[in-house]
Amino acid sequence: MRITKSYFLDSSIYDMNTKERSLLASWIIWSAAYYMYYPFISIYLSRFVEESKLSLFFAVFQAVSLPLPLIGAKIGKGNRILPIIVGMLVGGIGMAMLPFSRNILEATIFMSLNYFIFLSLPSYYSLMSEIGEGTITRIWSLSILPSIIMPSLGGVIAQYLGLRWLFVIGGIILAISFLPMANFSYISLGRISLSFKISMRSFLPSILILPIAMEFPYIYLVVYGYFHLTKEIVGIIATLAEILGIVLSYLASKVISRKKYFLSLSLFLFSLTSLYFLSPTIAIFFGCWEAIVPLTLEYFSYRKTVYDFALINIMQGLGWIFGYLIDYLIPNISLLLLSSSLIAFLLGLIILFDKD
Repeated sequence: MRITKSYFLDSSIYDMNTKERSLLASWIIWSAAYYMYYPFISIYLSRFVEESKLSLFFAVFQAVSLPLPLIGAKIGKGNRILPIIVGMLVGGIGMAMLPFSRNILEATIFMSLNYFIFLSLPSYYSLMSEIGEGTITRIWSLSILPSIIMPSLGGVIAQYLGLRWLFVIGGIILAISFLPMANFSYISLGRISLSFKISMRSFLPSILILPIAMEFPYIYLVVYGYFHLTKEIVGIIATLAEILGIVLSYLASKVISRKKYFLSLSLFLFSLTSLYFLSPTIAIFFGCWEAIVPLTLEYFSYRKTVYDFALINIMQGLGWIFGYLIDYLIPNISLLLLSSSLIAFLLGLIILFDKD
């Protein structure tokens, strides 16, 4: 672990410019919150609905967030920092309020507020892309370093203090994640017009998200129940998954010219999750989603404006919604994980042989 940490710090963080450090600092704070609570969201929400209906819950949250990237892009046209401030602040408040939900309606409202982080994404991604190709993947990989300890810490908090304190602490940390961006200088986009170039290829980001969305509500829940694990063990497994994602995305940022091969590799490895019944550690391959998402952004963005990234974010949002709806239509979790793995494997082949 010492070698890995030194390698990351020496070769990346110290070589960053001021803008890149600010972006990374904001995302590190965000990820510290996110990775603390996200393995336990399904466990908490299962108290309001049956496990087989959790996917509909997530589909509603994602549907609410669908127009947010476009709204964020329109706001970001005049002030790219404002969507970041509003998105992260509202998202954090939603998460902090979640454990005070008294019924399914309140839980839905607070989780929908948490999804306001999507408002900030086009601004974040456009600011990163202006620094240079590979920056999105590099910042993504380094920002998830907290995932090495935060899921385990979250498990300890959940086990001994309860889920209420876990979500409150995580929400507060998320809400302040915009602070490193408060004085960020940027180029105005006032003259950029709203124009989307939509083709059949534009829908590929949606399809690439499908297997991730299908597994997201269930992968940790299923190993938690199937192997009768403690919450601490679930946190450790989630940590190992994130370490794998860190390694894949960081390596991809170093050879970004070969991004399609790393995207294919990540999809192939992700497809192994259907073998979860052999060992709970198979769930670590879910961590490949941490490489799939940023590589998708690098692979499918062209002009790299807030509107281009808004389109990709919307398409990814559609992928999340479709994935959750498929979950609802396939109530058998074993069949669901097998289906998602098959889709991931086929997508890996499509990307590998894509000539664009």
